[in-house]
Amino acid sequence: MTKHQIVHDLVMRLTSDAAFRTFFTLYLMAETATERKRIEEVFWAEVEQLSERQQQLFQAEFTRTFLQIPVLLEQMRQRVKGRCLAA
Repeated sequence: MTKHQIVHDLVMRLTSDAAFRTFFTLYLMAETATERKRIEEVFWAEVEQLSERQQQLFQAEFTRTFLQIPVLLEQMRQRVKGRCLAA
């Protein structure tokens, strides 16, 4: 699987929010820490321009998304383990 496919699969499982899908795709595809930092700065600067209510919704989605990470990692671990046993 290519990096693009892996990132796409991961992001699609991580969130259904279009803005966060775009953010995470760009962030995970970034080549350097500097590039990732800039992507993060721009994203959160744009969030700050939203109403307080919209900002709260973004923060809630961000938290929910990060709570999904352990579940996704366990699923990936099981898939890798299954492939190793099949080999």
